[in-house]
Amino acid sequence: MIDAFLPWLLEELANAGSSLFDLSKRVSLVYLISALLFASSLFFYRYGKAGLSRVKVYFSWRIWTHASARTDYALWLLNRLLLAFMIPKALAQSVWISWLFFFWQEQGLSSLAIGFPDILVVAFFTLCYFLTDDFSRFFVHWCMHKNAFLWAFHQVHHSATVLTPFTVFRTHPIEGLLFFLRSLFVQSLVISVFLVLFPNQISLMQVFGILITTFFFNVLGANLRHSGVALSYGERIEKWLISPAQHQIHHSNAKCHYDRNFGVALAIWDRLFGSWHQGKDNQEITFGTNQPIDKTGFLGQWLIPFKDISQLLTKALKKGASCVDPDLFASKKKARKGE
Repeated sequence: MIDAFLPWLLEELANAGSSLFDLSKRVSLVYLISALLFASSLFFYRYGKAGLSRVKVYFSWRIWTHASARTDYALWLLNRLLLAFMIPKALAQSVWISWLFFFWQEQGLSSLAIGFPDILVVAFFTLCYFLTDDFSRFFVHWCMHKNAFLWAFHQVHHSATVLTPFTVFRTHPIEGLLFFLRSLFVQSLVISVFLVLFPNQISLMQVFGILITTFFFNVLGANLRHSGVALSYGERIEKWLISPAQHQIHHSNAKCHYDRNFGVALAIWDRLFGSWHQGKDNQEITFGTNQPIDKTGFLGQWLIPFKDISQLLTKALKKGASCVDPDLFASKKKARKGE
């Protein structure tokens, strides 16, 4: 058993470390550096040489070695190992795409046989893939704030009191599993439909083997979202694209910022759901949930959500209710109504 486990453990840890050199990962050194260059360029354009001082926090050793940041790193590695056990190999995307492909055919779906040029099909497929994926991320995120059970797990992400690019990995394993299933379902659904409608014509527009929208999202400052660098795109652009400053508002523990800016790339979903909030270059924000979970290490981050779930179930059973008492987490919602 140990002889088999140790090589697997070393391989998983090596794969985690390789994320720093993998363009498909947001924390690739290329994207970490490009975020800095992107922010520096915009600040220099807006404020001249004085604007460059706004990116100093990106290098702050106090931030990168903060207890909250150290918890980010621990969860990054430990969740990776745990999820490798939690997610069966049978859930490979290719399996579900194949199953859905034959399912759609059995339902009568067939090739359109219209003869669209390949480039048009590829562009349309890439657009649909991006829009569906981005909306599903938004909607699952929105649900995690609106449902007490889901918030119990999502609070882990919001418990960060400082933000670094590695805060994106600060999640509870249950949330990681849910987002994996989201990705599996949505992407398999879109791919299988297009395979039936446009056989032998579909592929994604890519740059260096990465989806073109993901590549530019990462190059143009995705890592600034989880950082202390408040970079706004300006009101006009922020009505369409979520800026780093807008996502930082989402992590704010100020009451006026509760449940704002759930979007990943596009801001249109937040506008439709009434949760859009503009960001500003000069905003001053403190992060966290204002709850004890903010000060716990990785073990507390794993266990506290289950404790809160237990309280929810106990309260429901005592009341003999068919649903959870909305006031149960009232004290928590005053701090963070529950990324």
